[in-house]
Amino acid sequence: MDRILEVRRKDLPEEDRLKLRKVGSALIVPVKLKDELIGFISLGSKLSDQEYDAEDIGFLAAVADQTAVGIESLRLHGQEEEFEEAREIQQGLLPSTIPQIPGYDISGAWQPARVVAGDYFDVFKLSESKVALCIADVMGKGMAAALLMSNLQATVKAFASDGIAPKELCRKINRVISSNTGVGRFITFFYGLLDAEQERLVYANAGHNAPILQRRDGTVIRLEEGGAVLGIFPDGNYEQGEVELGSGDSVLLFTDGVTEVRNAAEEEFGEERLIGLLAQNREFSAAEVQKRLLESVTEFSQGNFQDDATLVVMSVQ
Repeated sequence: MDRILEVRRKDLPEEDRLKLRKVGSALIVPVKLKDELIGFISLGSKLSDQEYDAEDIGFLAAVADQTAVGIESLRLHGQEEEFEEAREIQQGLLPSTIPQIPGYDISGAWQPARVVAGDYFDVFKLSESKVALCIADVMGKGMAAALLMSNLQATVKAFASDGIAPKELCRKINRVISSNTGVGRFITFFYGLLDAEQERLVYANAGHNAPILQRRDGTVIRLEEGGAVLGIFPDGNYEQGEVELGSGDSVLLFTDGVTEVRNAAEEEFGEERLIGLLAQNREFSAAEVQKRLLESVTEFSQGNFQDDATLVVMSVQ
Protein backbone atom coordinates (compact mmCIF):
# COMPACT_ATOMS: atom_id res chain seq x y z
CA MET A 1 0.00 0.00 0.00
CA ASP A 2 2.88 2.38 -0.63
CA ARG A 3 1.41 3.35 -4.05
CA ILE A 4 -1.77 3.09 -6.13
CA LEU A 5 -2.54 -0.56 -6.80
CA GLU A 6 -4.19 -1.93 -9.97
CA VAL A 7 -5.71 -5.20 -8.84
CA ARG A 8 -5.53 -6.93 -12.25
CA ARG A 9 -1.84 -6.23 -12.68
CA LYS A 10 -0.73 -7.06 -9.16
CA ASP A 11 0.44 -10.49 -8.15
CA LEU A 12 -1.73 -10.92 -5.06
CA PRO A 13 -2.41 -13.95 -2.88
CA GLU A 14 -5.50 -15.76 -4.13
CA GLU A 15 -7.42 -15.10 -0.91
CA ASP A 16 -6.91 -11.33 -1.24
CA ARG A 17 -7.72 -11.40 -4.95
CA LEU A 18 -11.04 -13.16 -4.27
CA LYS A 19 -11.98 -10.62 -1.56
CA LEU A 20 -11.25 -7.71 -3.88
CA ARG A 21 -13.15 -9.30 -6.73
CA LYS A 22 -16.13 -9.85 -4.43
CA VAL A 23 -16.39 -6.10 -3.73
CA GLY A 24 -15.70 -5.25 -7.35
CA SER A 25 -12.42 -3.46 -6.69
CA ALA A 26 -10.22 -2.71 -9.68
CA LEU A 27 -8.06 0.06 -8.25
CA ILE A 28 -6.96 0.80 -4.69
CA VAL A 29 -5.67 4.26 -3.78
CA PRO A 30 -3.89 4.53 -0.41
CA VAL A 31 -4.80 7.53 1.78
CA LYS A 32 -1.74 8.65 3.73
CA LEU A 33 -0.98 11.33 6.25
CA LYS A 34 2.70 12.05 6.83
CA ASP A 35 3.60 8.70 5.25
CA GLU A 36 1.24 6.85 7.61
CA LEU A 37 -1.52 4.80 5.99
CA ILE A 38 -4.85 5.91 7.46
CA GLY A 39 -7.23 4.41 4.90
CA PHE A 40 -7.77 3.68 1.24
CA ILE A 41 -10.15 4.43 -1.63
CA SER A 42 -11.39 1.42 -3.63
CA LEU A 43 -12.70 1.97 -7.17
CA GLY A 44 -14.42 -0.41 -9.51
CA SER A 45 -13.75 -0.71 -13.24
CA LYS A 46 -14.62 2.23 -15.47
CA LEU A 47 -18.09 2.03 -17.07
CA SER A 48 -16.30 2.36 -20.43
CA ASP A 49 -14.13 -0.68 -19.56
CA GLN A 50 -11.06 1.44 -20.38
CA GLU A 51 -7.93 1.16 -18.24
CA TYR A 52 -7.07 3.88 -15.74
CA ASP A 53 -4.43 6.04 -17.44
CA ALA A 54 -1.68 8.27 -16.01
CA GLU A 55 -4.01 11.29 -15.90
CA ASP A 56 -6.55 9.30 -13.88
CA ILE A 57 -3.87 8.06 -11.53
CA GLY A 58 -2.58 11.61 -10.93
CA PHE A 59 -6.08 12.91 -10.24
CA LEU A 60 -6.84 10.07 -7.80
CA ALA A 61 -3.55 10.63 -5.97
CA ALA A 62 -4.55 14.29 -5.46
CA VAL A 63 -8.01 13.21 -4.23
CA ALA A 64 -6.34 10.85 -1.71
CA ASP A 65 -4.16 13.67 -0.42
CA GLN A 66 -7.17 15.96 0.07
CA THR A 67 -9.07 13.14 1.74
CA ALA A 68 -6.22 12.66 4.22
CA VAL A 69 -6.22 16.38 5.04
CA GLY A 70 -9.99 16.29 5.54
CA ILE A 71 -9.82 13.26 7.85
CA GLU A 72 -7.10 14.91 9.93
CA SER A 73 -9.11 18.13 10.14
CA LEU A 74 -12.17 16.23 11.40
CA ARG A 75 -10.03 14.36 13.92
CA LEU A 76 -8.48 17.56 15.26
CA HIS A 77 -11.89 19.22 15.44
CA GLY A 78 -13.18 16.29 17.48
CA GLN A 79 -10.19 16.53 19.80
CA GLU A 80 -10.70 20.27 20.17
CA GLU A 81 -14.30 19.71 21.26
CA GLU A 82 -13.20 17.05 23.74
CA PHE A 83 -10.49 19.30 25.18
CA GLU A 84 -12.94 22.19 25.49
CA GLU A 85 -15.33 19.95 27.42
CA ALA A 86 -12.44 18.80 29.62
CA ARG A 87 -11.46 22.42 30.29
CA GLU A 88 -15.03 23.30 31.31
CA ILE A 89 -15.15 20.30 33.65
CA GLN A 90 -11.80 21.21 35.18
CA GLN A 91 -12.80 24.82 35.70
CA GLY A 92 -15.88 23.51 37.47
CA LEU A 93 -13.61 21.73 39.97
CA LEU A 94 -11.95 25.02 40.93
CA PRO A 95 -13.76 27.46 43.24
CA SER A 96 -16.12 29.72 41.29
CA THR A 97 -16.26 32.08 44.28
CA ILE A 98 -13.75 32.38 47.11
CA PRO A 99 -15.37 32.07 50.56
CA GLN A 100 -14.44 34.94 52.85
CA ILE A 101 -14.09 35.08 56.62
CA PRO A 102 -14.21 38.22 58.82
CA GLY A 103 -10.82 39.89 59.14
CA TYR A 104 -9.33 38.21 56.07
CA ASP A 105 -9.43 38.87 52.33
CA ILE A 106 -8.70 35.93 49.98
CA SER A 107 -8.43 35.69 46.19
CA GLY A 108 -7.15 33.09 43.70
CA ALA A 109 -6.28 32.89 39.99
CA TRP A 110 -5.53 30.02 37.60
CA GLN A 111 -3.77 30.36 34.24
CA PRO A 112 -3.35 27.06 32.33
CA ALA A 113 -0.50 26.79 29.83
CA ARG A 114 -2.62 24.44 27.68
CA VAL A 115 -6.31 23.71 27.30
CA VAL A 116 -6.27 21.77 30.57
CA ALA A 117 -3.86 22.08 33.49
CA GLY A 118 -2.10 20.18 36.23
CA ASP A 119 -2.30 23.06 38.72
CA TYR A 120 -4.90 22.98 41.47
CA PHE A 121 -6.04 25.45 44.07
CA ASP A 122 -8.97 25.59 46.42
CA VAL A 123 -10.31 27.69 49.27
CA PHE A 124 -13.19 26.29 51.29
CA LYS A 125 -14.79 26.85 54.68
CA LEU A 126 -14.52 24.15 57.33
CA SER A 127 -16.47 26.10 59.95
CA GLU A 128 -17.52 29.67 60.65
CA SER A 129 -13.99 30.50 61.82
CA LYS A 130 -11.80 28.07 59.83
CA VAL A 131 -10.87 28.10 56.16
CA ALA A 132 -8.70 25.67 54.19
CA LEU A 133 -6.18 27.00 51.64
CA CYS A 134 -4.80 24.50 49.09
CA ILE A 135 -2.47 24.72 46.15
CA ALA A 136 -0.80 21.94 44.17
CA ASP A 137 1.19 21.26 41.02
CA VAL A 138 1.03 17.91 39.23
CA MET A 139 4.20 16.91 37.41
CA GLY A 140 3.66 17.29 33.67
CA LYS A 141 1.06 19.04 31.55
CA GLY A 142 -1.99 18.25 29.49
CA MET A 143 -4.71 15.67 29.95
CA ALA A 144 -2.73 13.22 32.11
CA ALA A 145 -1.83 15.95 34.60
CA ALA A 146 -5.42 17.22 34.58
CA LEU A 147 -6.79 13.76 35.43
CA LEU A 148 -4.37 13.42 38.33
CA MET A 149 -5.31 16.92 39.49
CA SER A 150 -8.99 15.94 39.62
CA ASN A 151 -8.04 12.85 41.63
CA LEU A 152 -6.20 15.05 44.13
CA GLN A 153 -9.11 17.48 44.37
CA ALA A 154 -11.55 14.68 45.17
CA THR A 155 -9.19 13.20 47.78
CA VAL A 156 -8.68 16.56 49.52
CA LYS A 157 -12.43 17.13 49.74
CA ALA A 158 -12.95 13.60 51.07
CA PHE A 159 -10.48 13.94 53.96
CA ALA A 160 -10.43 17.64 54.88
CA SER A 161 -12.25 18.77 58.04
CA ASP A 162 -11.67 21.24 60.87
CA GLY A 163 -10.68 18.32 63.09
CA ILE A 164 -7.83 16.89 60.98
CA ALA A 165 -4.37 18.43 61.28
CA PRO A 166 -2.61 19.45 58.05
CA LYS A 167 0.20 16.94 58.59
CA GLU A 168 -2.30 14.12 59.01
CA LEU A 169 -4.22 15.25 55.94
CA CYS A 170 -1.04 15.15 53.86
CA ARG A 171 -0.24 11.67 55.15
CA LYS A 172 -3.69 10.36 54.15
CA ILE A 173 -3.66 12.03 50.75
CA ASN A 174 -0.16 10.77 50.04
CA ARG A 175 -1.22 7.16 50.63
CA VAL A 176 -4.10 7.51 48.18
CA ILE A 177 -2.09 9.33 45.52
CA SER A 178 0.79 6.84 45.82
CA SER A 179 -1.58 3.99 45.01
CA ASN A 180 -3.08 5.81 42.01
CA THR A 181 -0.04 7.28 40.23
CA GLY A 182 2.34 5.64 37.82
CA VAL A 183 6.10 5.45 38.22
CA GLY A 184 7.76 8.87 38.11
CA ARG A 185 4.59 10.89 38.64
CA PHE A 186 4.20 13.07 41.71
CA ILE A 187 2.41 16.13 43.07
CA THR A 188 3.69 19.08 45.07
CA PHE A 189 1.06 20.18 47.56
CA PHE A 190 0.50 22.80 50.26
CA TYR A 191 -2.38 22.75 52.71
CA GLY A 192 -3.03 25.53 55.20
CA LEU A 193 -5.69 25.70 57.89
CA LEU A 194 -6.61 29.28 58.76
CA ASP A 195 -8.09 29.71 62.23
CA ALA A 196 -9.57 33.22 62.38
CA GLU A 197 -10.39 33.06 66.09
CA GLN A 198 -6.82 32.08 67.01
CA GLU A 199 -5.36 34.37 64.31
CA ARG A 200 -3.01 31.68 63.10
CA LEU A 201 -2.25 29.53 60.07
CA VAL A 202 -1.31 25.88 60.62
CA TYR A 203 0.11 24.24 57.50
CA ALA A 204 1.96 21.31 55.92
CA ASN A 205 4.05 21.63 52.78
CA ALA A 206 4.52 18.49 50.65
CA GLY A 207 7.43 19.59 48.49
CA HIS A 208 5.67 22.65 47.10
CA ASN A 209 7.17 26.08 46.43
CA ALA A 210 7.27 27.58 49.93
CA PRO A 211 4.46 30.16 50.22
CA ILE A 212 5.44 33.68 51.22
CA LEU A 213 4.28 35.26 54.47
CA GLN A 214 5.08 38.97 54.29
CA ARG A 215 4.70 40.87 57.54
CA ARG A 216 3.41 44.42 57.75
CA ASP A 217 7.00 45.63 58.28
CA GLY A 218 8.22 43.83 55.14
CA THR A 219 9.77 40.84 56.90
CA VAL A 220 9.42 37.66 54.83
CA ILE A 221 8.86 34.16 56.23
CA ARG A 222 8.74 31.08 53.99
CA LEU A 223 6.26 28.35 54.89
CA GLU A 224 8.44 25.28 54.40
CA GLU A 225 7.56 22.75 57.12
CA GLY A 226 6.19 19.48 55.80
CA GLY A 227 7.77 16.63 53.92
CA ALA A 228 8.24 14.95 50.54
CA VAL A 229 6.08 15.38 47.45
CA LEU A 230 2.93 13.29 47.18
CA GLY A 231 2.98 10.01 45.30
CA ILE A 232 6.56 8.81 45.80
CA PHE A 233 6.77 7.38 49.33
CA PRO A 234 3.50 5.65 50.34
CA ASP A 235 4.38 5.54 54.03
CA GLY A 236 5.82 9.05 54.24
CA ASN A 237 5.18 11.19 57.30
CA TYR A 238 4.79 14.95 57.45
CA GLU A 239 5.56 17.74 59.88
CA GLN A 240 3.56 20.93 60.18
CA GLY A 241 4.30 24.55 60.86
CA GLU A 242 2.33 27.28 62.56
CA VAL A 243 2.49 31.07 62.16
CA GLU A 244 0.67 33.85 63.97
CA LEU A 245 -1.05 36.38 61.73
CA GLY A 246 -1.40 40.10 62.33
CA SER A 247 -3.07 43.07 60.68
CA GLY A 248 -1.28 44.07 57.47
CA ASP A 249 0.26 40.63 56.88
CA SER A 250 -0.03 38.96 53.47
CA VAL A 251 0.27 35.30 52.49
CA LEU A 252 0.99 34.31 48.89
CA LEU A 253 0.64 30.75 47.58
CA PHE A 254 1.96 30.13 44.06
CA THR A 255 3.09 27.43 41.63
CA ASP A 256 6.43 27.36 39.82
CA GLY A 257 4.72 28.38 36.59
CA VAL A 258 4.69 31.89 38.08
CA THR A 259 8.32 32.18 39.15
CA GLU A 260 9.93 30.05 36.44
CA VAL A 261 8.23 31.67 33.47
CA ARG A 262 10.82 33.15 31.07
CA ASN A 263 10.94 36.24 28.91
CA ALA A 264 12.36 36.56 25.40
CA ALA A 265 15.89 36.82 26.84
CA GLU A 266 15.40 33.48 28.69
CA GLU A 267 15.41 35.27 32.06
CA GLU A 268 13.21 33.78 34.79
CA PHE A 269 10.62 35.91 36.56
CA GLY A 270 11.99 34.66 39.89
CA GLU A 271 10.84 34.72 43.50
CA GLU A 272 12.59 37.97 44.42
CA ARG A 273 10.61 39.85 41.79
CA LEU A 274 7.41 38.24 43.12
CA ILE A 275 8.22 39.24 46.71
CA GLY A 276 8.98 42.80 45.61
CA LEU A 277 5.66 43.11 43.78
CA LEU A 278 3.80 41.76 46.82
CA ALA A 279 5.37 44.50 48.96
CA GLN A 280 4.61 47.22 46.41
CA ASN A 281 0.92 46.33 46.25
CA ARG A 282 0.18 45.62 49.90
CA GLU A 283 -2.36 48.46 50.19
CA PHE A 284 -4.71 46.86 47.65
CA SER A 285 -7.34 44.16 48.14
CA ALA A 286 -6.37 40.51 47.72
CA ALA A 287 -8.22 40.38 44.38
CA GLU A 288 -6.36 43.45 43.12
CA VAL A 289 -2.99 42.12 44.32
CA GLN A 290 -3.62 38.80 42.61
CA LYS A 291 -4.65 40.62 39.41
CA ARG A 292 -1.59 42.88 39.43
CA LEU A 293 0.79 39.98 40.07
CA LEU A 294 -0.64 37.91 37.23
CA GLU A 295 -0.59 40.93 34.90
CA SER A 296 3.10 41.47 35.72
CA VAL A 297 3.90 37.82 34.97
CA THR A 298 1.92 37.98 31.71
CA GLU A 299 3.68 41.17 30.62
CA PHE A 300 7.09 39.74 31.56
CA SER A 301 6.54 36.59 29.49
CA GLN A 302 4.53 38.37 26.75
CA GLY A 303 1.74 35.90 27.49
CA ASN A 304 3.90 32.90 26.67
CA PHE A 305 3.27 30.69 29.70
CA GLN A 306 5.54 27.65 29.55
CA ASP A 307 3.76 26.06 32.51
CA ASP A 308 0.48 26.43 34.38
CA ALA A 309 0.48 29.47 36.69
CA THR A 310 -1.63 29.69 39.83
CA LEU A 311 -1.82 32.24 42.67
CA VAL A 312 -3.70 32.47 45.96
CA VAL A 313 -3.44 35.73 47.94
CA MET A 314 -4.63 36.21 51.52
CA SER A 315 -4.50 39.58 53.26
CA VAL A 316 -5.03 40.12 56.98
CA GLN A 317 -7.17 43.20 57.55
